[in-house]
Amino acid sequence: MATTHHVADVLAQHLSNYKEIHALTYQQQRVCQHIQDCRTVKLGAQQWQCDRCEHNKTVYCACRDRHCPQCQGHVSEQWSEQQSKDVINAPYFHLVFTLPHELNGLARQYPREIYSCLFHAVWQTLSQFAQRKKQLQGTLGMTAVLHTWGQSFAQHIHLHCLIPGGVLTSSGEWRGVKKPYLFAVKALATVFRAKMLAAIRAHKLMIPQSELLMKKSWCVHSKVNLTEPKTVLKYLGRYTRKGMLHEGRLKQVTKESVTFSYKDYRDSKIKRMTLTGIEFIRRYLLHVLPSGFMRIRHYGFLASACRAKKRDIISAQIGKYEAVNQGKSETPVPVSVNWPCPSCKQGRLILKSLCIKDAKIDGLATGSIIMNSG
Repeated sequence: MATTHHVADVLAQHLSNYKEIHALTYQQQRVCQHIQDCRTVKLGAQQWQCDRCEHNKTVYCACRDRHCPQCQGHVSEQWSEQQSKDVINAPYFHLVFTLPHELNGLARQYPREIYSCLFHAVWQTLSQFAQRKKQLQGTLGMTAVLHTWGQSFAQHIHLHCLIPGGVLTSSGEWRGVKKPYLFAVKALATVFRAKMLAAIRAHKLMIPQSELLMKKSWCVHSKVNLTEPKTVLKYLGRYTRKGMLHEGRLKQVTKESVTFSYKDYRDSKIKRMTLTGIEFIRRYLLHVLPSGFMRIRHYGFLASACRAKKRDIISAQIGKYEAVNQGKSETPVPVSVNWPCPSCKQGRLILKSLCIKDAKIDGLATGSIIMNSG
């Protein structure tokens, strides 16, 4: 049976050596602490007992940090389920806007400002095209998610955008996109470049190699449009809630190095890369977001403030969305845990108590808490 490795194992082996060379920000320090404490006695434990036999199971609590690879899978499923009621019954377009690597250094110095500029520039670019295109002339809807990593964890800042194929005019009319693509990507890239650089200047930041960046072709990639609601939901979960690393990719963790698998998009083959433990941590911590920064944002008729109202207006014109959400309630249903008993194979495990002792949650020390369910 293959050994399972965790990012916590890497931190336990190499974080002390990393600190001798590199300084940690407060946010990076907190993330490292959360990952190391996740599912250990430091965050407390739940006591589960079978309702038919005397079997007991202790489950240690999760940190729920968005940078922790052990906490992302279940969150992704829950979030996709909640978003299912808001899927528009129309083709979706998937666009990816990428920052040139010349801006990586600036992003490391001013991450909040650069990432905010990226969201702003992308939405302004798409909105301009939607308003000026003769067949549309309305407001788009967009779900955008920030990724800062590539397959090898090097810095690769890009924004994934999922966009329903149509606009809502000021009079409430739905106008669908009739072509197999949303907008021409070369034209998008040119406008995106100008708006991104203008947004950075508005923050009074010095742009490195600005003349080169103005002449360079920026990358906007358009993927095949999505026509099935199930496919849209799969994309929502895949691109919005996944972390930078699924721990199944970790192949070996030693006192000297870390080996992991990655996909080389140049030939679409799965390969392995070995880094020193210090370099692996450096790359991993590049992607720690500023505290409170929203990496998933909704725009236009998908904005949280008006989504339900706009969705009803659109669905009345292009067909009911009940088929997409058949059997689903508007109110999110709490996810229940149903663990069969591994001992008697007949009963199920029921939560009996929760105990948290001297844990640190979001940097705040807590006292001992014991809660009994019976």
